Amino acid sequence: MKSQGIQCSDTLDFIDCPQQGISVGALSDLHEGDVVAKIPKTACLTIKTSGAREMIESAGLDGHLGLSVALMYEKSLAQDSPWAGYLQLLPPQECLPLVWTLGEVDSLLSGTELHKAIKEDKTLMYEDWKENILPLVYSAPQSLNPSSFSVKEYFAARSLIASRSFQIDEYHGFGMVPLADLFNHKTGAEDVHFTSVSPNQEYEDDVDSENGDNNELSKISGHDKRDSTCENSYIHSDSESDYSSVTGEDPMMLQMIMVREVKSGDEVFNTYGSLGNAALLHRYGFTEAHNPFDIVNIDLELVLKWGCSLFSSRYCRARLSLWRRINISGSIIHVISWILAFALQTRLVQTLA
Repeated sequence: MKSQGIQCSDTLDFIDCPQQGISVGALSDLHEGDVVAKIPKTACLTIKTSGAREMIESAGLDGHLGLSVALMYEKSLAQDSPWAGYLQLLPPQECLPLVWTLGEVDSLLSGTELHKAIKEDKTLMYEDWKENILPLVYSAPQSLNPSSFSVKEYFAARSLIASRSFQIDEYHGFGMVPLADLFNHKTGAEDVHFTSVSPNQEYEDDVDSENGDNNELSKISGHDKRDSTCENSYIHSDSESDYSSVTGEDPMMLQMIMVREVKSGDEVFNTYGSLGNAALLHRYGFTEAHNPFDIVNIDLELVLKWGCSLFSSRYCRARLSLWRRINISGSIIHVISWILAFALQTRLVQTLA
């Protein structure tokens, strides 16, 4: 990593456990405000830095699709890729439900809110590969090995991007950031924060922290809202040089900064946001025991069907109207006090009967 200009504090200890993978520990006490790593943006694997940039941009690909091609291309180069050392640290794929077989999805997720969502993801992503990646392999100006861009490799790349990518800036969009993705997640216990210093704003938060929303399971298909086109307006101009000379910060450098005290010997955690276990499994491929943000979602149609079996249609319509007025609508809602009210009123009716 040093050859890429990545600077890492000697206070960090990288622990490789065969069962749990790589984690980051503290060799000495770490304090709030300590900068424990600096990563040049040029060391990040993005569409703009990849050797496949011209091919990707000529095909009009961006977002997850474009970054997937960049990642598959660099992996196909093996030791000839500038990111060879970094790519060797990555698993072939992350264990997201996205890469499970349909049999595993049916047997492990049947009856959960993820069952339908994962199947939709897999269908949409296969269509993305068939319509965008497959034609590119045979029309690209340089010779590409089809096996390196197969649907299996595409799903594997998407699983790595979904669980490991960070937002970098407007020019680069999001990408794979060596070192930064080694810090494990812990809900509500962020020790270190990923930041990008720019001349327009002091810090740009990483995309995962901004998307800590339990209300909906965001799709990780090619039609994800995060797949929007990056505006190619970033210019390394004199204003950035002026900013750097005034603040002492390099706008071309990403930083990992401690936001709380960590004692020597303890693990150093990042956080992906305040997410329930369904969202964690969907986006990152794991769940967390005793997650304080875990929730249960129930399909609105199921709630209405159950309610109408106990109460009049007029009462249920009035309740639905109230839910919509307070913005509790859509195909999925939180299990909240309204359902509890249904249950209490049902018990009252049964008691009076």
